[in-house]
Amino acid sequence: MSVFLYNLVICSYANYLNKKHTSNSIKEAKFSNLFDRHYNRLYNYAFKVLKESDPSKELTQETFIKLWENFEHINQSERSIESFLITTLKNKIIDAYRKKQTREKHTNVYALNTSIETEIDKQWELIERIEDIYTTLEQKTTDIFKLSRDKGLTYKEISQKKGISIKTVELHISKALAAFEKGLKDYL
Repeated sequence: MSVFLYNLVICSYANYLNKKHTSNSIKEAKFSNLFDRHYNRLYNYAFKVLKESDPSKELTQETFIKLWENFEHINQSERSIESFLITTLKNKIIDAYRKKQTREKHTNVYALNTSIETEIDKQWELIERIEDIYTTLEQKTTDIFKLSRDKGLTYKEISQKKGISIKTVELHISKALAAFEKGLKDYL
């Protein structure tokens, strides 16, 4: 390659970089001007809708980031840029709202599942405790108590079925009730 051609390539590249730098400087100046003119109005709109400062700031910043990324593709008229900014911010607010709703829904489902699990665990623990109490009673007392509570038989019906006096039925029921009251005091 000749020296002349080499210098020509270098000069062309330098001009290209200079134009690119000038182009970026112009873009930065325009963007800075737009940011200064529109930021407060967009932030206030976001805050009015969201009623929270940090998310409003974040969405307004994201709106300007999107403007920067699409700056060359937007018609440079004031009306087009305003429309772009407002539409972008509205869409970001809608997306944020949807994400928040989804997050709350999942949080509520998790809380409900946890609550149900806790309730099931408590019920299971209670059932196990009742079974433990039954094992401490005499078999005859357990049978009489279950006839009374599970089958719904009266003391008279139990006494006839077991061939014992009503007073004996009352004694066995009293023993069982005392054992349950003592064993289930944490659940009452």
